[in-house]
Amino acid sequence: MKRTGLALILLFSILAPLRAQEMGLEDFAKVKRPPWKWKTVEVDKTCALLDLLTDEQGFQFTCGANVPVEAKPGEGLITLSLPNKTTHLTITHPEFGQLMWRVPGSKKLHKNNRYRAVLLAGDPTKEYKSPKQWLVLNISPRDVMLQIDSVSKPVRGEVQELYLPVGKHGYKVEAPFYMPVQDTVELTPDARAEITVQLQPFYSFLTVKAPRRSGTLYIDNARISKAEATSYRLFEGCHNVSIFRKDKCWYDSLLVIGRAEKKVLELAQSDLYPRPRSLDEPLSVNPPAPEDSAGVSLPPAPVKITVGDPETEIWVDREYAGKGQWEGTLSQGFHLAQTRKDSLSSDVTTFWIRDEFPQEITLKAFGMGYGLLNIHCNVEGAGIKINGGDYGQTPKIVRLDASKIYKVALSKDGYKDGTLTVRPRGNNMVDVYMKLKKKRI
Repeated sequence: MKRTGLALILLFSILAPLRAQEMGLEDFAKVKRPPWKWKTVEVDKTCALLDLLTDEQGFQFTCGANVPVEAKPGEGLITLSLPNKTTHLTITHPEFGQLMWRVPGSKKLHKNNRYRAVLLAGDPTKEYKSPKQWLVLNISPRDVMLQIDSVSKPVRGEVQELYLPVGKHGYKVEAPFYMPVQDTVELTPDARAEITVQLQPFYSFLTVKAPRRSGTLYIDNARISKAEATSYRLFEGCHNVSIFRKDKCWYDSLLVIGRAEKKVLELAQSDLYPRPRSLDEPLSVNPPAPEDSAGVSLPPAPVKITVGDPETEIWVDREYAGKGQWEGTLSQGFHLAQTRKDSLSSDVTTFWIRDEFPQEITLKAFGMGYGLLNIHCNVEGAGIKINGGDYGQTPKIVRLDASKIYKVALSKDGYKDGTLTVRPRGNNMVDVYMKLKKKRI
């Protein structure tokens, strides 16, 4: 009997490692926390956190002298809370057997840190199911709307991790004032996929490089800076570039800028000489006309320009045209349009008439355009009030008139209220972040 018992023990000791070969831990690494976004990685001050990526369930974990380990299941992973300085981990499963795992390199798992590894487990007798895989999206800029397989979700940071079934997935990334990106990605069971999505702005930029002490640079009569400078965001079209020394103009030209183009204009000393123009004079819009090989002048086109407010003035090519609506004819080429009301002027809109067919153009009714406030804080679900009005809960993007100043107030039960005075930037997004402090009980 004793010999039989020893034989069974010996047989189990031989088969156990073979059974354990059905499990394995790979790709172990520490989750890095860059200094500029360290809050994006959740850690524990009393223990080490280990994320095991797996689709299976039913595992039991122990460390040290058979000390049970707290395991928190999640989507496609299991998070373990391990004691500080853990070196060994025992993983047991009723179907896949047992795995004794040691931290690679004779290292230890330390508290206030997070680690990650892939837990491989398989049963040859089990029917194969399509596995899942991780998709990592590195997105720029921040705060976009992500659509995966027709399901939309807001993304507040720069990195988004998704656990999706293996196969092809369509995605679309959108953000205000940026051109959307739409594409597909194919996930394989071999390795996670990581892609970078860089949205391009609708706006263009113009950099002017001029000799030192050239004077003050103006773009569309708006003061930019002295000598070398880069413009603020511009729409595509024709823009006036001028340089003034006190009241005298030393450079005056029209440039055509394409959509999202970053154009550089380099000026030499010979390009600077006195011109008969002052800042008070309206801008002339005489860009090169479209090419016509026959040399015959092109016919003008009927144009209708409307604005939502009947009391808003319409200016065409720097000349007053009417209020609310204007109809007339314009020559083929580039033209400028603008709205004005109550001493406020909108951004200049450029448009290009390419043929003699009728065209309709709609302009903004308000002065400085609208701005977006991206309101968020350290507590999700905080109530938002702007100038006393209810605007929902954080996180949220709110569209407001950029000509006004707003008082943003956040509140939530158990926390002290937070307030901040903000002015939106026209045609831009302002990041509004407040940290609410807990109330003392």
